Amino acid sequence: METELNASNQQIDVLVVIDTDYVKTNYPRPSQDPNNPTGIDHNSQHMIVSNANALSGQGTADLNFSAKAGDNVSFRSTSIYQNSDDAVIIYNIKYWSGDQVFNNFVYDAVIRQQAVVPNYNSSNGLPANTANITFSSFDSRVRNTGTENFYVQFALYTIDPNDSNKQVLFGYYYWDPTITVK
Repeated sequence: METELNASNQQIDVLVVIDTDYVKTNYPRPSQDPNNPTGIDHNSQHMIVSNANALSGQGTADLNFSAKAGDNVSFRSTSIYQNSDDAVIIYNIKYWSGDQVFNNFVYDAVIRQQAVVPNYNSSNGLPANTANITFSSFDSRVRNTGTENFYVQFALYTIDPNDSNKQVLFGYYYWDPTITVK
């Protein structure tokens, strides 16, 4: 008889969707230095986590979610355009005050050899086709309980006005959410 082992830690996935039109309209001259990004208000970012982990702020820039020391947290980002026109990449999650809840973040990749994609020869996208796709996440293990104020820093890219097949850097930005770990 096999015994199933249940780990005490869990995987927590946070999806960040950024309304890049709002950011570009309200912050049209961003920093070009990734070490000194432009701070923005909390009106263009939408963070989503599994309902089981959401405490408050689901779908806002001020998401508060539950986690425990030892949990793995993965941030994934996209623009409101699913990165097809404007694109965003979270490049740093940085502690700035309170308890230091997160360890350092690093990028990880998962390559799906046969990820499903819509069938572009069909009006409804079905049956699905497959393609090789690399999915990325910015990951950390929760190190400690407490409340951490941190910066989410991201790069925003736009379509090159001279080449619609290419995205170019528009600038670097950040905002300052909080996490509480009990």
